[in-house]
Amino acid sequence: MHPVQHTIARDADYKGIGLHTGNLCKLIFKPAAPNSGVVFIRTDLPGRPSMKAHYSNVQGVIRGTTIGNGDARVHTIEHVLSAVYALGINNLIIEVNANEPPVADGSSQWFYDTLKEAGIVAQEAPLVILQPQERLDYKQGETEITFEPANELRITSIVMFQHPLIGRQEVSLSIQPEIYRHEIAPARTFCFDYEVEALKKQGLARGGSLDNAVVIGLDRIHNKEKKLRFPDEFARHKALDLLGDLFLLGAPLKGHITALRPGHGHNINFVKMMAERFMKTTSSSTPPERTSYVTDHS
Repeated sequence: MHPVQHTIARDADYKGIGLHTGNLCKLIFKPAAPNSGVVFIRTDLPGRPSMKAHYSNVQGVIRGTTIGNGDARVHTIEHVLSAVYALGINNLIIEVNANEPPVADGSSQWFYDTLKEAGIVAQEAPLVILQPQERLDYKQGETEITFEPANELRITSIVMFQHPLIGRQEVSLSIQPEIYRHEIAPARTFCFDYEVEALKKQGLARGGSLDNAVVIGLDRIHNKEKKLRFPDEFARHKALDLLGDLFLLGAPLKGHITALRPGHGHNINFVKMMAERFMKTTSSSTPPERTSYVTDHS
């Protein structure tokens, strides 16, 4: 039986504050036609500009992945797209009335649950799955990302920090809806307490709080519950982020990706490398940009 594309059965919405802007915002998820991909629409701007979730539209990678169209931007899209990817949704309209989706609790579980509740429906259109049969290696600085052939999508995420509460963490998981929901979706974004003031000075993390990020101190977790959801929550969140960035490839993937010290800049560079190596055409009319995104460390 040949795979087909999927969208949601009915509209659904989710609202909250944006992590970096602090703006109150609302997402409305709507079904979309076959072969249309995932499209964000800024309903708060004149003309309701739209932008496709595709690597050729990436405009920034500092502390999150930003896509844009002209002057219109949508920041920090990776948590939403991670849930979309895990659920096998290929076509979706996402209306957003601010420049950033809600951060929720810093994880993707609320987006996953909202979309699943809306219902996932098959569409009468074939789904092209990218399943390369050769290895691909990306290396820049201390970051290494490797693709190896496999019959399913698996992500191995490895983080290494010279910090007593983190150290080396590794997690390797098959990306299937229920596994993702229980093992990856609850993992929250994180930062160090000394970074918070610097981020706010850069105009970032204005909506950040102990309710929507894990804040790591020298010898303690500052969050109200004073503990992590998983012993290796940081590696799991990096897997969550990486999956969201992989959505921007423009086609669902089968293979095993091992990522050592991943971050949005490196993830997007890796996606572009994969597209150039394995995809004859892109799912966007815009030619691939050759810009290198490696300044990010988040």
